[in-house]
Amino acid sequence: MKTDQKKTSRLVEVIIFILFALGPLTGNVILVLFGVLSLEFSVVPGSILIAIPSFMFPFAIVQLFSGAISDIKGRFPVILLGLFIFGIGMIVASLSFSLMAFIIANVLAGIGFGFVNPVLIALLTDIVAGPKISKKIGLLGAVANLGVGFGPLIAGQIINLSWRYLYVIFLSITVLGILIVLKLRKSHSITKSDDGIRTFFSNIGQEIRHLPVILLVISAFLLSHISIATIIWTSRSFTHVIAEAIAGIIIAIFGVMGFIGGILTGFMIKKKGVKLTLLIGLITLFIANIILVFFGNNSVEAIVFTSLGLVFMGFAGGILITLIMFFSQTLSVERRGALAGLTTAFQFIGIAFVPTTFEPFYNFGGIPLVYLIILIVSVLFLIIILMLYKFAKIKIE
Repeated sequence: MKTDQKKTSRLVEVIIFILFALGPLTGNVILVLFGVLSLEFSVVPGSILIAIPSFMFPFAIVQLFSGAISDIKGRFPVILLGLFIFGIGMIVASLSFSLMAFIIANVLAGIGFGFVNPVLIALLTDIVAGPKISKKIGLLGAVANLGVGFGPLIAGQIINLSWRYLYVIFLSITVLGILIVLKLRKSHSITKSDDGIRTFFSNIGQEIRHLPVILLVISAFLLSHISIATIIWTSRSFTHVIAEAIAGIIIAIFGVMGFIGGILTGFMIKKKGVKLTLLIGLITLFIANIILVFFGNNSVEAIVFTSLGLVFMGFAGGILITLIMFFSQTLSVERRGALAGLTTAFQFIGIAFVPTTFEPFYNFGGIPLVYLIILIVSVLFLIIILMLYKFAKIKIE
């Protein structure tokens, strides 16, 4: 009996990791589709940027509530609902023949995965023993970063056939995920409470009043804002300058380094503690900023320096976002779903605002000015996350 439960838990972990990679994989293929979609929909490349907030805003807003809902109604029902809506979005995307239809597809996909993303984090910490949480969260952060990088890499290769095949592949993974989750729901115990909507709002309200939680969500917002802004605007500047396949490879390097950073973070937290891990992440972040500000741009001649800056940025992002995820699951054991939802919501709100906040700087000074603004925001992030560590040190360590 114990052997069967162990096998089931392992299968749950496997599907959690696969589905957790699906969100960033889907959301970031757009980074190498500016050129092909602008021709497909007869619009300028800059217009395709609307697809990013179309996905990210509903994705983020739904996460404000989905984690807390799963604390009350159970993890699996919420995941299934999200996958169903996400699958509809993939169908609409694969059939899109206008920018408006593509935007609707991204909105549906964002809503759907908003029900999935934070619940996967909470489900993982439900089934993992306390001492192993840092390691598992590290792996979770690693696969998310791998999805960020490999989405554009896969897209860069598949668009030679048709960009629509991308969404057919994502739909296939979604259907497979629904079938597996349905099976697991029958054989695995479900975390569920009989509490109602009052408890739902209470869980969110109790957490958001705490200073460490406020600092946590601001940290998530700022980190995603600077990290993803780096690859979004680097990719945008590459359009019609560097081939999509090459751009996809460069962004994939970013994702691979994030994957490595996430895995190492899980082990470093357990062996060396949070303080050293945080220090390494911050140092790497500012090395990336310095390289990009002084040596990076979208010219072919500077591609080595730009790629090197993305290597360090990916590694720093992998470490720091994994730390933030770890913080969200250790600050409040009783309301892990609510905190996971709040944290990932603000993380993706940060991504959603990237096209809006950086476009004036890009139009005025090009990619070099964007890199400078990212450096300035990184300083603000440094201050906030150090304050978070100071006020939440006892619980985090």
